[in-house]
Amino acid sequence: MWMEAPIDLSTLPREPGVYRMLDAGRKVLYVGKARNLRKRVSSYFQRLPESPRTQAMVRQIRDLNFTVTPSEADALVLEHNLIKQLKPRYNVLLKDSKTYPYILLTDEAFPRLMLHRGSRKKMGEYFGPFPDAGAVHVSLHQMQTLFRIRDCEDSVFNNRSRPCMQYQIGRCSAPCCDVVSENTYRQQVDEARGFLKGSDDSLLKNWQAEMQEASEALDFELAADLRDKIRALRSILAGSESGDLPGNADALAIARHPGGVAVSIGVRRAGRDLGTHTLRVDQASDADALEILQSLCIERYRSDAPPSELLVEAKSTDTAELQRLLKLLHPAGKCEVRAPQRGSRHDWLKRVAHAGKQSLASRAASSQEPVFEALAGLLSLDSIPQTLAAVDNAHLGGKQMVAAIVYAGWNGPDKDHYRRYKLDDVNPGDDYAAMQAVLTRFFRAIREEALPEPDLMLIDGGKGQLAIAMQAAADAGFSTMRLLGVAKGVSRKVGEETLWPSWGGNGESDIGKPLKPGKHSPAMLLIARVRDEAHRFAGSYMRKRKQANMFASALDTISGIGPARRLALLKHFGGIDGVKKAGRDQLAAAPGISEKLAELIFTALHK
Repeated sequence: MWMEAPIDLSTLPREPGVYRMLDAGRKVLYVGKARNLRKRVSSYFQRLPESPRTQAMVRQIRDLNFTVTPSEADALVLEHNLIKQLKPRYNVLLKDSKTYPYILLTDEAFPRLMLHRGSRKKMGEYFGPFPDAGAVHVSLHQMQTLFRIRDCEDSVFNNRSRPCMQYQIGRCSAPCCDVVSENTYRQQVDEARGFLKGSDDSLLKNWQAEMQEASEALDFELAADLRDKIRALRSILAGSESGDLPGNADALAIARHPGGVAVSIGVRRAGRDLGTHTLRVDQASDADALEILQSLCIERYRSDAPPSELLVEAKSTDTAELQRLLKLLHPAGKCEVRAPQRGSRHDWLKRVAHAGKQSLASRAASSQEPVFEALAGLLSLDSIPQTLAAVDNAHLGGKQMVAAIVYAGWNGPDKDHYRRYKLDDVNPGDDYAAMQAVLTRFFRAIREEALPEPDLMLIDGGKGQLAIAMQAAADAGFSTMRLLGVAKGVSRKVGEETLWPSWGGNGESDIGKPLKPGKHSPAMLLIARVRDEAHRFAGSYMRKRKQANMFASALDTISGIGPARRLALLKHFGGIDGVKKAGRDQLAAAPGISEKLAELIFTALHK
């Protein structure tokens, strides 16, 4: 045994489950799954791991927790959820891995085509997943031109009195205004469904036959329309010819570059190439290829069935592990994991890998590291900060008080960590109390929700706001966090700000000397950009709350008044003013209102 285990390993069960490695501060270092918990956990301590990363992790382990699950598949799901929740340092975490988009063909009398993300609860047929929203929009544009299926919301569709612009430009057949019959529209929908399923040859043959019939019947307008559709479809198909590539397949390629590590995903569905999407590896980028590919497969195929083929750059032992992983996720699925060495599949995989490298190179070229280096020089910091955060409060004359916190790094805004807060319990207009309240909740989120601790925190305001922020940080146990007050100038123009650092004073808790770098300082422009982003985010949230409250009614706060009764009352009395003018007897005479409820309403509106 190369290192002593933190617990007696013989007490671990020989069952499937999930284990969590903990450091001296009880922080989770790593989350893993196992078919046999005792065997898997023991392997960390019985021999020296090959990976330096794993060696470093094991040296920090001081305790571990485990959860037994009914099966290895259940362990897989629990592991995935814990990694997303805890974001352990030594687990692979994929950046920007949001829900993949689909095309939805709704199940209605007059179906519509739309982009869909999230849980598939809406009735209809789903086609995908697509690599990104851009690929969906391209496909929708092509299909609306070919098949003229509506894409408008039901609220618009049900209230049209004449065809909209989409009909005028030939992208919709206007079923809303009975320009096209339900049967004809259904035929258009069937053709669109066939296109999404890859029945292109059948579509072309049918249109050619219909064009011939229309010509013979001297219906030249219909024949010309069909001719244009045939040309458009052939043009689409000509751009997607890919030799003998499979009709439904994903290609996964790991791209490594000095700018980072990413995984590129090439997607083919229904015989068409839908493009390539690149996900950045946010942490544990030095993990081996198998661990990164496993993380991606769990992320991508946990809810969605994999395609018929999955192409990867991996060893045969790794492809076998990925095959077993997919079988755990989808026992009834049939997906073959292949590592092609030659031919069109190999060429496609190389193109996908190249796209990932290009994306990383582009991101590295646009890195803001030099500006962060200038910021370190301006503030006399020992190291270059990698993460900035900024806080901003907003209100309307003291009302609708909210706050927002934004993050930024070398690669720009980090919107996954943006936070916004309601401050309804703060006295209206009290900026100091608002700053105290939002930072108290922010520091709690860092401690309890694994929100990253920024290297530098920008405080919107001068010495007063900074002093409040320093006290909140000290109370929460973050007294060493560097805080920087950003006080606007008289004209509130960029470059006239005064910066107040929370360090560099006479004592440890004293505010440092003010700095005025001016508008020509790249560091000042970075600070202003992050501060303004916090201001924008807070302002948009404040306006959203204001808009929501515009439609609120005094009736909403009364127990026993739900949406239906509220609507009935407003209809009966002609609006909220009529309800307020009504007496107790008049209220009790309204539909669905008892004498007791009438008393509650009258008291609430006249207190």
